Amino acid sequence: MLKRPTCKGANLTSERNILRRELRENFPRDHGQLLPALHYLHHQFGHLPEWAMEVVSWHLGIAVSEVYGAATSYTELRIDKPGKHIVRVCTGLSCWANGASDVLASLQSRFDMHSGSTTDDGQFTLEEIPCGFVCALAPAIEMDGAWHGRVSSDDASRLIK
Repeated sequence: MLKRPTCKGANLTSERNILRRELRENFPRDHGQLLPALHYLHHQFGHLPEWAMEVVSWHLGIAVSEVYGAATSYTELRIDKPGKHIVRVCTGLSCWANGASDVLASLQSRFDMHSGSTTDDGQFTLEEIPCGFVCALAPAIEMDGAWHGRVSSDDASRLIK
């Protein structure tokens, strides 16, 4: 497990060196290790910091643009640091037909944000997911991993405080 410095404003050079060591210990210098290394970073940081992708590029001997291209090709990998709370609105067919568009619009209006962004205070990230596979609960939202079904716009606003 990556041991990041705990002091605020920690020295990025020491973080880079720690990550270099972790990559050397866990991932052979092989192009085929790109996706596993990105998943590892994502697990460690909760997103993919630019500096960490540069270290992966160095370790694997590939261009940073290739690392970035792979990182942005997978929806489960996030480049930007997420908010403290992640709110995901299911926009699958069943949810959409049962009012997900109203729920989404209500949340966007309440937080003055668009889907895929994080509030200025870093508290909430709002996302759309194409299907949460909870069709019997449509429309549904997921907040911090817990699903809430048959939500109205008002319900969604009350859930997110």
